[in-house]
Amino acid sequence: MMNSIESLKAHYGFTNGDVRNLVSLKPLMERHADEFIGEFYNYVKHFEDAGKYLKNEEIIKRHKEAIKKWFVNLFSGEYGRKYFDEIEKVGMAHVKINLPPHYVNAAIRFVHVFAQEIITKEIKSTEEAAYLSRSVDKIIDINLDVFTSSYIEEEKQFFLSQRLESYLIQLANRFTYGLNLILVLGLVLLGVLVLGLFVYDLAHVFTAAGDIEKGLLSTLGSLLMLWVVIELMDTEIAHLRGGKFAIKVFLSVALVAIIRKILVTSLHSEAMGAQITLIAAVAVLGFLYWLIAKVE
Repeated sequence: MMNSIESLKAHYGFTNGDVRNLVSLKPLMERHADEFIGEFYNYVKHFEDAGKYLKNEEIIKRHKEAIKKWFVNLFSGEYGRKYFDEIEKVGMAHVKINLPPHYVNAAIRFVHVFAQEIITKEIKSTEEAAYLSRSVDKIIDINLDVFTSSYIEEEKQFFLSQRLESYLIQLANRFTYGLNLILVLGLVLLGVLVLGLFVYDLAHVFTAAGDIEKGLLSTLGSLLMLWVVIELMDTEIAHLRGGKFAIKVFLSVALVAIIRKILVTSLHSEAMGAQITLIAAVAVLGFLYWLIAKVE
């Protein structure tokens, strides 16, 4: 462990001089720690999925305390096994909550910029400021290296072998993509058939003697079926392009199917009980659709 730590420091040219520089900056950075937390949160709250990871005030409070502690410890002067164990835990915590590495890199970039601005503002000598800044850059880059290693270690966990599992995953992805293409072709064929049904029902409206109401309802039912096919096709195409799985579409399909059934049963006065059941089903599905739409 200690050998790997020393090797990591050596790769970044981290020397005892850097340790002294960081220790000398500790009082300065402690004074600006609260300012750092405020600006850091103003920055990360604009991340697209910030609310997914910072769900409530309790989590935010704990996270602020942890970030502040980590920031101050950058200038502790103690960079041995205990220090690296701590930042390794931070990296594994990021992996555990599935935090995208991009967010980690962006946050570390912010720390770089903030520290540089404080040094430039507080240190009058340009040469001294540049010298101290290099030491700060090294320790922050070392931290990022450890964070990144946590993601790499997580990816290295294989059941059989990396090559075999990579091949199986690629094969499964291609097979799934092929099935999705077949599904799109099936929806195209279904759309053609439903379009034919719509034309047939529409023609029936003008040819049916004394049965115009039934013809109109049948035509409306065909239109609803055509709308369902269009929605399913749009959803599947979006999925093939990398879009998310849209559960709302399947609920809307169920709603349309039941509404069409209601239109059919409305032609028979003796089907009042069946209609009440179908209306109740529409109410339940409609409520579920509203809940999902509200969450999204």
